[in-house]
Amino acid sequence: MKTTSRTPGSDRIGTGSSPVFPSSRACLIFLLAGLVICGSVSVTSSLAATPATAPAASATSVAGKAAVLNGAPMAPGATLFPGDVVRLGEASTVALRFGNSLVLAAPLTEFVVESQGVALRNGRLQVRANGETTFGISGPFFHVNVAALRGMASSAEIRLGGMRAQISAVAGAADLTAAGIVAAYTLHAGESATLDAAGGGASAAQTTASPAAGEVSRLTPQVQIDRDTQHIVASVSEHVYWNDALRSGPTGRAHITLKDGSLLNLGSDSSLRVLQHDAQAQQTSLDLQVGRMRGKITKLTRPGAKFEIHTPMGVAGLVGTDLALLVTDEFADLMVFEGAVRFTTLSGQSYLVTAGMHLHISKSGVVEGPLPTTPQEAQIAQNLTDITSQVIQGTAIAASRPIAPLVVTISGIAVGVGIGVYEGTRPAVSASIP
Repeated sequence: MKTTSRTPGSDRIGTGSSPVFPSSRACLIFLLAGLVICGSVSVTSSLAATPATAPAASATSVAGKAAVLNGAPMAPGATLFPGDVVRLGEASTVALRFGNSLVLAAPLTEFVVESQGVALRNGRLQVRANGETTFGISGPFFHVNVAALRGMASSAEIRLGGMRAQISAVAGAADLTAAGIVAAYTLHAGESATLDAAGGGASAAQTTASPAAGEVSRLTPQVQIDRDTQHIVASVSEHVYWNDALRSGPTGRAHITLKDGSLLNLGSDSSLRVLQHDAQAQQTSLDLQVGRMRGKITKLTRPGAKFEIHTPMGVAGLVGTDLALLVTDEFADLMVFEGAVRFTTLSGQSYLVTAGMHLHISKSGVVEGPLPTTPQEAQIAQNLTDITSQVIQGTAIAASRPIAPLVVTISGIAVGVGIGVYEGTRPAVSASIP
């Protein structure tokens, strides 16, 4: 009987007791074969994207039979990599773990896995961020960042259907950036934002409730329009209606062109409400609650015409002029560059301020002036409400890409039906469709 043996410390393979050494040609063939195999493995490893890419998520739960990962049925425990596509059919849900963050996907949802988030194509997701790393959800015309705040988990729900999206902050906060808007808007728990990329959604509906007063002609972020219970992040060409309040942030400024051709320049950290603007009857009433405003007002010619700007210290009545107003908690300051303005204090005192003069009115009612305006004071008033050409170039993107307004509604405590995965532990949110 023949036996096969290997002598320790040698490379010879023999049968029985007669050693046989492989020929040099055989050794060369084995060596070449080994090089080919090693080369094949090396090439395969470099071309296979999934093994070379760090996993992004794992499927902690899959419900239903219509969950598909890259075209194949998706199983619980599946590992997901950046670029993987998940599609859910009817009655199918999935829960994905991204580090310390959890993503719950509802039926009829499609998304792409990314290294630090997901790209939503359609459907509904809820994100629960528990770690220090921000979790991002991108859409065709928006991006949402969800991050834990002060050790407390943040949760947000994102719905996307066609060209309409709804983003709701369930717990904590979420930062929302819309296409054409540079600055992010922070949604706090109980607030929802609606985006309509098809255009006309919120603004078209508003025309039936309040007349249009004008539109935003120039803008630097961030400027917000308060309309009833809605908060709209303004963009260029955004309509302004009666009773709209425009509020600017620390860097925000806005130029509003009224329907009669008057131009209002709103400075930073300012709040201006358009109470009324009837261009035909030349009846306009504004309320500058705080901040800076410059107005170049179309000349009033109709009988009984009025253009009034209300402040906490009194009312400025215009005939047709170029003026600047500054309102703080302690005083109001009026400058007139052209024409004349009659300012009436809360006590009924009336002062006529003409071109080149300014008036100072304190909270207590003490009036200083009218006094001459220095060139330096006039230049400062213009600089702090104007928008330079360099800034306008940055807003041209918003004007050329007309995403309809970002409408933020305060809905209080969110209630509704859950997605279905971890139903007992996840915060409930509104079940309304975008």
